[in-house]
Amino acid sequence: MKQQTSAAFETHLKDRDPNYFKGKVIYVGIDVHQKDYQVAKLCNGICLGNHRMRASASVLIEHLQKHYPGAEFSCVYESCAWGFNLQRSLTSVGMKCIVVHAADVSTTDKERKRKTDRVDALKLAQHLAGGELRAIHVPNETIQQHRNLIRYRSKLVGDINQSKNRVKSLLKYQGIEIPEPYMRNNWSRNFLEWMKQQAAVDELLADTLLLMIEQITQLRQLLLKVEAKLRSWRKGAYAAQAKLISSVPGVGPTTAMMFLLEVGDIHRFKSFDALNDFVGFCPDTNSSGQTDRVRGLTARRHKKLRSLLVEAAWEAIRIDPVILDSFDQWSKRMKRNQAIIRVARKLLRRMRAVMIQGQPYQKGVIQ
Repeated sequence: MKQQTSAAFETHLKDRDPNYFKGKVIYVGIDVHQKDYQVAKLCNGICLGNHRMRASASVLIEHLQKHYPGAEFSCVYESCAWGFNLQRSLTSVGMKCIVVHAADVSTTDKERKRKTDRVDALKLAQHLAGGELRAIHVPNETIQQHRNLIRYRSKLVGDINQSKNRVKSLLKYQGIEIPEPYMRNNWSRNFLEWMKQQAAVDELLADTLLLMIEQITQLRQLLLKVEAKLRSWRKGAYAAQAKLISSVPGVGPTTAMMFLLEVGDIHRFKSFDALNDFVGFCPDTNSSGQTDRVRGLTARRHKKLRSLLVEAAWEAIRIDPVILDSFDQWSKRMKRNQAIIRVARKLLRRMRAVMIQGQPYQKGVIQ
């Protein structure tokens, strides 16, 4: 049956009793874009409207309250680059609103091949009405703003590494060999001075090389400022939690702050498996009939946090004899890079335990 259009239905609403929608639930699917929203409204399986409007939370709220007075609203949109501001605005006026992962919204082959904003918005409303959507966690604004800094730190580290690789490529292209003492990646002050000396030898090379060195220097100064701010949080607002997390072998200051800011309230995960799913130390599987295939670590993960925990696991086996013994036992049955994943998962379990119990970890204790 063809769904009614918003123009047809909302024109018909003018003759309705003002209390017609009182007590009824209207499911609102919102396809969010930078300049506009595609908004589909569903009530008792009937599409009340599916139209485009200016991308403004206040305009959307005014529209819903004006056309459907007295109704209860349940809204949904997919997580996107515009964050959670729309969700917070709708919630602040008493409208229920969830944000979902785009990959968790099921779709048909026809919808994929004839994809439009109208189809996407209506699909969200229909799935919400059917109870088929699972909301992602919306952090409070303080955690979100602090999280931006730890993510900026990761980007700075990546920018510095890229800049270093560009310098190495330039030196290689010009036929300049890097002395053996400087082959490591720590990029000491002496190494930077050596590169400036190479630039002084060739004026044409200096035009490029000195600018590249200046970029690295500025990025490193920014990183120091970010580290200083994170250190102040670690000694201030997050002092107690950071101390608990850092008591786990192998977990350093950066990993501790990444865990605290990205995970947030540990109690939002009902079990270790739920936390493990979030970080991504579980396998992807494909089972059909008698066939059961395991595809290795899942592609759905928190990329940076999982990477930091693996690095922490390599450090932990050097510090904690109990963890080292576990690693040795696993290494007899599997490759070392697979065994270290087991160690990282054990660290994650310990981090969750110290956060819930409020007691620091005791090194050398079997858990």
